[in-house]
Amino acid sequence: MLEYNYEGAGASAHDDDDSSIMTASLPQASAPIAVQRRRRLSKVEQARGQQWDAVQRGRYFRRKYQVERVLSTVMLFAVAPLILLLIVLVRLTSKGAGLYRQRRVGLHGETFDVFKLRTMRADAEADGVLRWSTKGDSRITPLGAILRKTHLDELPQLWNVAKGEMSLTGPRPERPEICEKLAQKIDGYYDRTAVKPGITGIAQINLEPDRTIDDVRRKQCLDLHYIENAGLWLDLRMVMATVMRMVGIRGTTVMRWMKLCRRDVLEAQGLLPEDGHRGGSTDCDGVPVVAATSLRVDRPRHPK
Repeated sequence: MLEYNYEGAGASAHDDDDSSIMTASLPQASAPIAVQRRRRLSKVEQARGQQWDAVQRGRYFRRKYQVERVLSTVMLFAVAPLILLLIVLVRLTSKGAGLYRQRRVGLHGETFDVFKLRTMRADAEADGVLRWSTKGDSRITPLGAILRKTHLDELPQLWNVAKGEMSLTGPRPERPEICEKLAQKIDGYYDRTAVKPGITGIAQINLEPDRTIDDVRRKQCLDLHYIENAGLWLDLRMVMATVMRMVGIRGTTVMRWMKLCRRDVLEAQGLLPEDGHRGGSTDCDGVPVVAATSLRVDRPRHPK
């Protein structure tokens, strides 16, 4: 099948007469046919290469999930005293439970209960409106603001990883009600569920929490970028970056040290915010966060 690539490879460079005879004897259409064959072969090889990459990624994710379940179990035992202490502090500083669970969308669209430390008032969504959190959000408790900034509110999700519902790294899980709304506005939104959701991810390291549909599009872009480029070294850097954030190192510094800034990916997809957008803080070498909006859906029913 590949022989036509090598025809004439053994001919001497100075055999002009033989070369002219061979050239003259070839049909006029032979060159275009050869080009077409090479193009077809190139497409086949490219498809096989993509298929092989997909197989390799599938193997990596399977091994990653197995290792993470064991690792998260060990980590959960190690941080259990800290989680219990934080639960007590949350209950002492505001009304309501210290720990709560909420339905989220996981692998292949399956739903599960995610566990988190409560950082907002217990009646944060009493009016049935799901709102993206904003800077200075009055619903966030003083202790909750600290927990969010240090990402300590995510520690109970080690239980979800140990159960096999989540991963240490990957796209963040979203609520089913919000997913339904976002899927109507963003093509291929559920493509991000091809892998297990993570406690942390490349989108969370690069960007602030979602406040607009455009913010979600940016995170969707980075989530799919992660799925296509996942690997051990990338995952290790994301875990280290998250630990650094938890001890108070600034996000831009962490991304520079760990080489995790993906501004170029957003720029290539035309997803960088246009100049003149108002709003919040910046991350990843100055990607701005823009103004807040809300989505109205039926109030979610939390499992008891």
